[in-house]
Amino acid sequence: MSFTRVHHVGLVTGDLDQARHVFCDGFGLAVDEHRTPLPGRTKGGDTVLEFPVGEMYYEVSKPSNETSPAGRFMAESGGRGGMHYVAIASANIAEDVRRLTSHGVKLEGQWDGKGPVFLDKTTTLGLQLQITPEEHYYVHPHFRGNGNMTGMAHIGIAARSAAEIRHLWGEVFGLVEDKGAERGLEPPARTGERRAADDPVHLVEFPLGGTVIETSIPTTEDSGTARLVQTRATMGATWHHTCPYAPDGHRFLEDAVAAGIQQIGSVPPREQTRRITGWLHPRSCLGMLVEVWNRPPGPGHYQG
Repeated sequence: MSFTRVHHVGLVTGDLDQARHVFCDGFGLAVDEHRTPLPGRTKGGDTVLEFPVGEMYYEVSKPSNETSPAGRFMAESGGRGGMHYVAIASANIAEDVRRLTSHGVKLEGQWDGKGPVFLDKTTTLGLQLQITPEEHYYVHPHFRGNGNMTGMAHIGIAARSAAEIRHLWGEVFGLVEDKGAERGLEPPARTGERRAADDPVHLVEFPLGGTVIETSIPTTEDSGTARLVQTRATMGATWHHTCPYAPDGHRFLEDAVAAGIQQIGSVPPREQTRRITGWLHPRSCLGMLVEVWNRPPGPGHYQG
């Protein structure tokens, strides 16, 4: 397989002004006006804005009607919008699509053999995925924002089965699992109050370019993740959150809250620790749950 990176995360909203407020005023990103000059370019009839982060970007679409993929997603979500799909870049899209279809993955609609193509989510555990040609586009520093968010630590999935996830990402997509990052099956090292949104889950990770596909499989039946899987992962999995990397997590959260974005729970004060994990509520982030961290790489980076 020739998959190189996560190309972008696609979100759908009915209010692009709010999207600009969340990503620019709240997260410190900037609109890539080279590719999506304000008030936004059209793509398949929808209006689109791109917000670069690291080697990828958030693409936010405002549907013009219910016939486009974004319009159908908006209708299916009851008008709420939210996290729609993840696009994966390929250095050899014809060969990669051929390999995927040979493993039972179906395409959504007609494909020209060269451009981006959506995969039929009934064959990808319910995850809406797009394969797009690697374009080697490098964002000008002017469009990289104020530095609050410098990359994407991981993209979170909630799923019912580690075996199904390993089959999809390992066997079908050919990604290599980071076995050293697997956790959640061992008994807790200590008891005490859990962090916000820190459910008991079995975590399985597949690195892809400069980010990670992180999957949470509930290990109890009464957690928030378990309820999400029961209601939304009817085909096996569902998108859960995105986790940007913020070098100064405290500053990121302070700016986000000052912009009116709702924080879930709290984090230790700066004088106690610089390494934190924070959460932002989906109702104030265009329907997308956001985790933010500034954990260093290496063994144990997920602890503390």
